[in-house]
Amino acid sequence: MTLSRWTDKSENSMDQILENMLNYENWLTRDLDPLTEDYLRYQVDKVFDENKTVTLNNQEITYNYINYEYERVRPGEEENVMRSSRIYSITGYVIVYSDGSSTQYITNRSGGDNTKTILRKLNNYGGRLEIISNPFSISEDIFTWMIYRVLNYGEDSLEDDSHLFLKKIIGFKGATQDRLAEVRGSGNKIMNLLSTLAFLFENEQVSFIKPRIEYQNETIEMSLDLNGTIDIDFERYMGDYMMHEHEEKISLVTLVTFLEIIPKILTSYQNDLDNDVWSVDKKVDFFSGIGEAIQEKINEKINAASLEAAASKEVE
Repeated sequence: MTLSRWTDKSENSMDQILENMLNYENWLTRDLDPLTEDYLRYQVDKVFDENKTVTLNNQEITYNYINYEYERVRPGEEENVMRSSRIYSITGYVIVYSDGSSTQYITNRSGGDNTKTILRKLNNYGGRLEIISNPFSISEDIFTWMIYRVLNYGEDSLEDDSHLFLKKIIGFKGATQDRLAEVRGSGNKIMNLLSTLAFLFENEQVSFIKPRIEYQNETIEMSLDLNGTIDIDFERYMGDYMMHEHEEKISLVTLVTFLEIIPKILTSYQNDLDNDVWSVDKKVDFFSGIGEAIQEKINEKINAASLEAAASKEVE
């Protein structure tokens, strides 16, 4: 599920933000159906009656979960007698959370202008920079580093004081489509190298990579996008929150991913750069090693085939 992160720059507290969202009857100017003149639907609901809290990175985080749905008139279809063609619905959810000083949103939409428009509407903001996009800083080099870590340090935690492992790379998105490219630190070495080679062939046009992460008691599969958008595969999640109610599970898995797992991965990447575990030279050696290992295997196959051909001629 695609998720993006946003920061509320107004000076309102989280409670004030939630109260304003829910009290939309006090400020909303309802849109009308141009044919029937009926009011279009607008509904915002708070899932948890009382805000919930969780401690992440030694900081108490307060959060709630907002469901929303509202209708709009489809441009160019104002006179269409079929309501399903004339009117369309915008639905989704927003996890609103705060550390006590700043309030942020994680919503199940990508980090574009349409999402910003939705968040402004839910808050009745006037577009004066009250909400700004807050994506993660993801580079193609991080993608390559992740594969390097899986192949060479797959059994080592990214942090000394926590259980944080890049277990495998499940796939990536190339120029035209998603590609399977399972890379792991164990198993058939050549198959892992061939999968890595498939990734490298697409590297200039790769837009996201999908790793499987083990963190403490959680196993999470997610995609990291060059635009800073995150996609969590909640269906394949395993961990402490599996038996929680749906919205609470989604909230907790998302918050752990955004506030602990991804920041720790990015910090580990920077630490490897600072400590020369990863560098331009290391990348060159990594690429060269892949080519040499595959070429060696190819030569073995060629030699075996040549011996088989020679033996066959002797029999003749």
